[in-house]
Amino acid sequence: MKHKKVFDMVLFSTFSAIILILTLVPNIGYIRVGVASITIVHIPVLIGIMFLGLGYSLSLGLVFGLSSLIAAFMYASSPADLAFQNPIISVLPRIVFALVAFYIIRLLFLIRKKSKYGNLINFIIVTVVSTAFILFASEGIVTVTNWYRSIVYPVGILLLVILLTGYIFFIRKSKHKNLAYVPAAFIVSTLIHTVLVLGTLGLMKPAAFGDNADIFGIILSVLGTNGVIEAAAAVLIGTPIVVALKNLIEKDELDESLI
Repeated sequence: MKHKKVFDMVLFSTFSAIILILTLVPNIGYIRVGVASITIVHIPVLIGIMFLGLGYSLSLGLVFGLSSLIAAFMYASSPADLAFQNPIISVLPRIVFALVAFYIIRLLFLIRKKSKYGNLINFIIVTVVSTAFILFASEGIVTVTNWYRSIVYPVGILLLVILLTGYIFFIRKSKHKNLAYVPAAFIVSTLIHTVLVLGTLGLMKPAAFGDNADIFGIILSVLGTNGVIEAAAAVLIGTPIVVALKNLIEKDELDESLI
């Protein structure tokens, strides 16, 4: 029990430090692309939630939000950046994100563990969520940019196929079958994070999107670009780290049992 408490404290401190570095050092955790930013700071939050209890998970969300608030005062350069100086936009969605992600991860894990068809169910969940996400986002891109649907939708479908193919490739490996919920959790949780942050921004600071802007369309278009990239980054970066940490923890527990 004492060993577990120390491990949790060290893990929380480590991921908190990573979150602060990614957030407060320019162009590391928030990669500027035009007027928007692609976020990867949510990845250490999700990795931490995979291993920690609810209290520590919410604390990681708080660290994420507070560091975003500080970064907004340090580096804000656009109306959207300035909007994050409001803690309701920068802090609150990140805490809610940590809470939702905690239960999503546990739910997907239980589905895989308790059901004979757990991996299939997780795959269906990922497919449904990702498909709905990309279709709505594609329509948002068409609305905002007036690009042809005949171009936008095939690109969206291609991104969906790549995402799902990578997921299938991962879970087909025998050593990963018990971890099939991990990439599923990264994908679903990342998309929810994007929705929470952009939704709060749209409700609290619609002026950040520009005068007379189609806020809903812009949010959908950002979801279709940044959201998909962030979800893919979470899977590609986060999944190998979770696998390595789980192997390390299992090895440590085995070594202790032999003492």
